[in-house]
Amino acid sequence: MPRCVWLSLVLFVSFALLPSSAHAQASITGVVKDGSGGVLPGVTVEAASPALIEKVRSVVTDGTGQYRIENLRPGTYSVTFTLPGFATSKREGIELTGTFVATVNADMRVGALEETITVSGETPIVDVQSTTRQQVLSQELISALPSGRNAASMAGMLPAVTIANQDVGGLTGESGSAAGSVTVHGNSEVRTQVSGLSVASAQGSGSTGVGNISAYQEMAVDISGVSAEQKEGGVRMNLVPKEGGNNFAGSFYFGFANQSMQGDNFSDDLRNRGLSTPNTLKKYTDVNPSYGGPIKRDAVWFYATVRYNRATNFAPIFYNRNAGNPNVWTYDPDTSRAAAVNDGTFKGGNARVTWQATQKHKFAVAYDYQNNCQCPRSLTAELSPESNIRNHAFLSPKDMIFVDWSAPVTNRLLLEAGFVKHREHAFRPYQNIYFTNNPGAVRLNAVLEQSNNLTYRAANGDSTDTWNRTDLFRTAASYITGAHAFKVGFNLGFPRQTQQVYNIDSPMSFRFNNGIPNQLTLLATPYLRVTNSVDHGAFVQDRWTAGRLTLTGGLRYDYFHVSFPAATVGPGEFVPNRNISLAAASGVRWHDLEPRMGAVYDLFGKGKTALKVSLNKYLAYYALPNSGSDAGTFTTNMAPVARLVTSTNRSWNDTNRNFAPDCDLLNVVANGECGAMSNPDFGSTRPGVAYDPDTLTGWNKRDFNWQFSAGVQHELMPRVSIDAGYYRTWFGNFVVTDNRALAPSDFDRFAVTAPRDPRLPDGGGYQVTGLYNVRPDKFSVPADNFITYASKFGNQSRRWDGVDVSVNARPSGSLMLQAGTSTGRTTTDNCEIVDKLPELLLAPLALGEPNVLGVAPVTANTWVPASMCHQQSNFLTNFKFLGVYTVPRIDVQLSATVQSYPGPQIVANYVATNAIVAPGLGRNLSGGAANMTVNIVQPGTMYGERSNQAGLRLAKILRVSRVRTTASVDIYNLFNADAVLTQSNAFASWLRPQSVLNPRWAKVVLQVDF
Repeated sequence: MPRCVWLSLVLFVSFALLPSSAHAQASITGVVKDGSGGVLPGVTVEAASPALIEKVRSVVTDGTGQYRIENLRPGTYSVTFTLPGFATSKREGIELTGTFVATVNADMRVGALEETITVSGETPIVDVQSTTRQQVLSQELISALPSGRNAASMAGMLPAVTIANQDVGGLTGESGSAAGSVTVHGNSEVRTQVSGLSVASAQGSGSTGVGNISAYQEMAVDISGVSAEQKEGGVRMNLVPKEGGNNFAGSFYFGFANQSMQGDNFSDDLRNRGLSTPNTLKKYTDVNPSYGGPIKRDAVWFYATVRYNRATNFAPIFYNRNAGNPNVWTYDPDTSRAAAVNDGTFKGGNARVTWQATQKHKFAVAYDYQNNCQCPRSLTAELSPESNIRNHAFLSPKDMIFVDWSAPVTNRLLLEAGFVKHREHAFRPYQNIYFTNNPGAVRLNAVLEQSNNLTYRAANGDSTDTWNRTDLFRTAASYITGAHAFKVGFNLGFPRQTQQVYNIDSPMSFRFNNGIPNQLTLLATPYLRVTNSVDHGAFVQDRWTAGRLTLTGGLRYDYFHVSFPAATVGPGEFVPNRNISLAAASGVRWHDLEPRMGAVYDLFGKGKTALKVSLNKYLAYYALPNSGSDAGTFTTNMAPVARLVTSTNRSWNDTNRNFAPDCDLLNVVANGECGAMSNPDFGSTRPGVAYDPDTLTGWNKRDFNWQFSAGVQHELMPRVSIDAGYYRTWFGNFVVTDNRALAPSDFDRFAVTAPRDPRLPDGGGYQVTGLYNVRPDKFSVPADNFITYASKFGNQSRRWDGVDVSVNARPSGSLMLQAGTSTGRTTTDNCEIVDKLPELLLAPLALGEPNVLGVAPVTANTWVPASMCHQQSNFLTNFKFLGVYTVPRIDVQLSATVQSYPGPQIVANYVATNAIVAPGLGRNLSGGAANMTVNIVQPGTMYGERSNQAGLRLAKILRVSRVRTTASVDIYNLFNADAVLTQSNAFASWLRPQSVLNPRWAKVVLQVDF
């Protein structure tokens, strides 16, 4: 058994009589005093609620008169205090959500036991003990708001949370991309959990996995001060499952819309700016029944739900008339047809059985099945439908099995354990389904047009057929006294992946500039890659209350290891003689310690004003992503087969314009129309990358971030609070790839002149300095890429600073309001690094992803000038609002949401030809390259127009006996805004709109609760 597993088992046995809740839930705490103000030990405190299958949870006050009841499910509670010689005191109507710590104090007077004094009071709304910044979206709120029913989209309604792929009313669907880029305070480490267990697949980013929102009672979104129970520190979305109850109850949700139910925001201005067709709704359907109740009253409950969701949308691009024609090399939009369609279909079911086996032991088993077809997804203005086949993703089967156990052994000791088994098969077609009507056709080559960044004609790059499997275990114990909530626990994770990498179309693709070929790319596919990993952690944490001050301290240990079985790599089209046997290998073996610290001070001792400060260290999340993704640097990219050189570029001078490379493609040196391979090790047995041993094993090697927060939460009036805070996030353990075959002296440094254009700063015409080109005699030198820490070359930094302000109000049962802003900026710097490693200035990533310098949306294979090595964004502000009001007596419900985001960051990727480069460089570009793409706008200085969208729901509630029927109309993008969400950064088509907010549209909704 691996040493790490033994360590985890030892930790569990050692702490079995100690504390902890592995997935934190709400708590009730307080101090009990007598009439003179003296503390009362030995008081029995009972929390009762229909939310508890065991009905009542009880504890006893300690010697300081304090008590604490942990691990309470969301719901409304009554708290009863009893002590011989004193009258019983009772407090009712305590509403608990998420991990909120409700402070409920009691003053008891001398009297008979049979005398009960019921105290009425407002539910506490200020948490004066926890530093976690959390907002909770209950099922009631989710059902009332005009929003998409996607977990990430709903989290995006909170002020501090930003979603790059904006969802207008759920049009991305459950199979869409709204969950793709969720950030908070500069941190993109997002986790979706069910009862504290991650539901991300081994390959996933952590923001997906939940598709059946009716199966859950509430979603708690943590944005700061995440406890030691989690290693990541970004957005954490924890969903609490519904369990059923002693009464049979259920609901039925139906939503529908089609293209006749939308407006038109395709203005003349957008047409004149070059948008060929907007993104609009085609059809939306959502059917979601659910039902639960007792199998045996007070003992066994069940809850089950199924969902069908389909969202089809017209993409901002037309079909290509020339698709499938091997004799034509242009994209010709077929405007006689409707625009191309993104089509996402979700089918899923969820069933859960909860068993209160004894008064102390509770078990739950759940099964979740999902069938997703993203067929296709991600069609954009830069991706023609016939080239989007790689984004036809079928996820079937995708299922999860959950097992939970909890046992409040005594009124101080709580034990818990949980398990989830996650399986997912994600695959793409093995042939281009657009061309199946012509099975004898030759395979086509994809083309990337530099002038507008459009990919067309065929599938570009490799594709994958992937099996992901993950087993996650958690166990914990909690030991709770009145003053202390001591926790300890551990988790075991076993993510595994088997991935076949192949090509749908030809493994050779072309690059054109204004229709003229200048470069080709070869891929060495197919190959099989298998990755196994273990991801374990253990933590200890204590929350200690002394008077008005509550201190939280914790320490978390994490262990991460990756390994790869032996593999054989056979031949491919451009590697016909390849036959390589690769031995099993071990990847990283990391150990990390992360301290967590926080303090809360009840300023006036009345539970209405809390000063909060926290300082915590978190780790980056490591999944097993697709081949070539930078996120896989220390996981899938370490596989011996992935370290082989599986792609190479070569210049191409198609002098006879026959669109066929007239050269020997297998010959690594320049010949015929083709320049030398950019990496002559293509297809060979020599690995293309090596790792610094210092990055592979040891303590605190994993990339991390520290988060500091300081703020105040204050009750303005009953059930109305304001929360304001300063936040700072900074990152560490950056890695770089050093091509040891090249030194800085092997590059020639030069400048180019930006073109004249009134849209550029100062009208253009300025010098863009700090550009590099490798010397011709070094161009064909085999790369010796070495992954190591950036700190070995100098200082690299990245940080986010900002302020959040939010107001939460629920002045009555019929009115709820939330509003807030989040303002911050990102600063990055690696000037010391690029002076020594100029090759890093060539951005390897795709549009919209962070490059080595920061967060600029620089297209892949674009040079970022060294003069831009320091980047600082403007202060960017989000504004969010949501509100629900039910008009008394007439049962008409009005609800609204507002989301306002800053516009997209703008850069300008300028294709500088040899004629432009040569005067400053003093020669032509190396390797026979026809041009180089250069960013000529300092990132963080230019932004597009702000995006503002509002949603409105008008609903009528009908009540007949136990049946409540809500018929409503949701209106999204109420004011029909046409803000540009993405635009071209290719200078030849610069600022041309590529997608806009969907126009105003309406959805009819029927929800029946019974």
